[in-house]
Amino acid sequence: MIDKRTLTRRRLIGAAGGAAAVGALGPYSGLAGADHRDRGKSNKDYGFCRGGDIPLNRIGIQVFTVRDLLADNELDMPGTFEVLRDAGYAGLEFGGDYDGRTPAEARRLAESYGLRVVSNHFGPRSLIRNTWYDPAQRAAFFAEAHALGLEAIGTGHSYDAPRTVEGYRAMAAAFNEWGRDAVRNGFRYFFFHNHDVEFTIVNGRPLFDILLEETDPRYVKFELDLGWMSAAGEDPYEYIRRDPRRFPMFHVKDIRWDPNGPRVAAAGTANAGRRFFFVDVGKGEVNWRRIFRGLRNPGRHWFFVEHDDAGDDETPDATSPRPRNPAGSANTAWTSRKYLANLEISRRRR
Repeated sequence: MIDKRTLTRRRLIGAAGGAAAVGALGPYSGLAGADHRDRGKSNKDYGFCRGGDIPLNRIGIQVFTVRDLLADNELDMPGTFEVLRDAGYAGLEFGGDYDGRTPAEARRLAESYGLRVVSNHFGPRSLIRNTWYDPAQRAAFFAEAHALGLEAIGTGHSYDAPRTVEGYRAMAAAFNEWGRDAVRNGFRYFFFHNHDVEFTIVNGRPLFDILLEETDPRYVKFELDLGWMSAAGEDPYEYIRRDPRRFPMFHVKDIRWDPNGPRVAAAGTANAGRRFFFVDVGKGEVNWRRIFRGLRNPGRHWFFVEHDDAGDDETPDATSPRPRNPAGSANTAWTSRKYLANLEISRRRR
C-alpha cells in the first residue's frame, strides 16, 4: 500500500498508486443515490441478503481503495463515506491519512454515516526506517489511535528492514517490544500488515515465518494481506488453518495473472517476476472459499476489501492505454462487498 515515492496528500488520495483490474467491470449500482431503507429486504443485486458465511458486521474496506474519491473535485470524505455506507460496509481501515481532518474529526464523520473505524496503519508514508523504533513516535501513534477509538494498533510495511534471517529476527524482537508497549498503553495487541517482500525465500523458507515463530502471540498479531501473499506464491490457507488466532484481520485483495500485467511479484519470492493485475474481489484467481475454510469462526475476524489500483479509471485521450480499473473505485467497493456478503464457506469443525 506504500509507494516507493513519498506520498503527499494529493498523491495518496488522487494518484493511482499502482496497477490492476483490466476488465474489472461490474453492474451499475446507483452508488450514493441508492436507498438504504431497503436494506432489510433480500436484494441480491446489492449483496444485502444474508446469503454467505461472513458476518455482515465484519466486512470493512481499506480507505486506500477509494482514495481517488476523496479528492475535493470528486466526493470528498463525506461523499465517499456515503458511498461506503450505501454499499453496506460496517467498518473502515484508514491508511494513515484523514483528508486534512484530525483523527477525532475523521472518526466522528465516519460514525455519523454508521461506519466504525476499526484500524489504521501507523508509520511513515515513504520507504524509510520505520518510525516505530522511536519511543516518542510510538507515544504519538498511541494517542492518535485512542482518538480514533481503536482496540489494536499496527504498521503496514517492513520498510527498510534487511531481507535476511538476522534482519527479520531483529524485526520480530522489535515487534515484541512494540506489542508489550501497546498493551501497556491500553491496546489489545500490535499488528503487522504484510506485502509480498516478506515472503522472500531464504534458506528454503519464507522470511515471514520468522516473524510468526519469534513473536509472542499475546502481544503480536498479523493483518494478513491475502492478495500480496498469493502474489508471492504462498498459500494463505496453510497459514490460517494452523492458528487462526494470529490473524484477526485480513486484507481481501484479488489478483489475476497476466503476462502483460503491470504488477510484478517481488524478487526472491516463489513467484518472482510473474506479472499480474489486481482485480475486484471475486473476479480473480484467489480461491476465497478454500482460504477462509481455515477459520474456525469468521465472526472473530475483520475482512477489509482492498484494491490498490481501483482508482486507475481515467483515459486522458484517445491514445492513452486502457486504465487498469475502468469501472472505478466506487464500483470496486460495491462489487467486492457484494461478493464477500454472499460467499459461502464450508468451514471445518471447531
